[in-house]
Amino acid sequence: HTNAHDLTMNIKINVLPEDNRIDGDKITDNHKTKGGTGVLAALNLERHPALLCSIHTFGKAAGCHGAVVAGNSTMISYLVNYARPFVYSTALPPHSLISIRQAYESMMGPVGERRRRVVFRWVRSFREEISDGIAALKEEFPGMDFELLPSPSPIQAVVVPGNERCISVCQHLKNVGKFDVYPIRTPTVAKGKERIRIILHSHNEKEDVHALTKMLLQSLRQLMMPCDRKLISKL
Repeated sequence: HTNAHDLTMNIKINVLPEDNRIDGDKITDNHKTKGGTGVLAALNLERHPALLCSIHTFGKAAGCHGAVVAGNSTMISYLVNYARPFVYSTALPPHSLISIRQAYESMMGPVGERRRRVVFRWVRSFREEISDGIAALKEEFPGMDFELLPSPSPIQAVVVPGNERCISVCQHLKNVGKFDVYPIRTPTVAKGKERIRIILHSHNEKEDVHALTKMLLQSLRQLMMPCDRKLISKL
C-alpha cells in the first residue's frame, strides 16, 4: 500500500519501471481520480507496458458508488471466465450506471474543466503561501520540524509532528476558523510524520484560501512559543 500523497509524486519512480519494460504485474488504484484526468494521465502513463490493469471507483470524485477494472483484452477475458461470481454479485443496477454517466459528462465537460482550473489555482496559491510562511518560521525558529508535503493535487498535507500537537492545531482551525481539516495521526502514518490533511475545492474563494493559510501559519508559530500547547488548547 502506498500513501496517497507519496503516490501522486512518486508513482513513476517507485511503482512503474523507468525503462518501460513489460512486466505486466502492476495494478493502480485510481480511487480519488477519474479517467483521463488522474495521476496516470497527468504523468502520461495510462498505457505503460508494465500496467496489468487499473481500478477506478466511482465514489468521492464522481459522487456515486461502484467500480470498474480497466485492462487489456486478455485481462478482461480472464476476469470474465474466472471471476464470474464476483462480477455477478457486484453488478450495478441501471440507475447507478445512469448516475455515473451523468457524473462523467459533468466532470469531463466544460463545467468540470472550469472547476479544475479554479481548484488548481487555489492549490498553487495555498502552496506558495504555506511554503513562504514555513520558510519564514524556520528562520525564526531554527530546527522547526513543520513541513509541507509535495503534492500537486487538491489534497494537501502539512506535517505537524506529534499526535497532540497535530490535533490541537486542527481543533483550533475548526473551532475558530471553521475550517474542516483533519489530523492524520500515528499509527496511520509513521511516528513523527503526523500531518494535517487539507482538501481544497473549486467552490472556495481566494479569501478562503488566504484566511486558511494565515490561521494555519499563526497556529504553527504559536506551537513554537513557550507554553504553546496550553495556549492552543484554550483557543
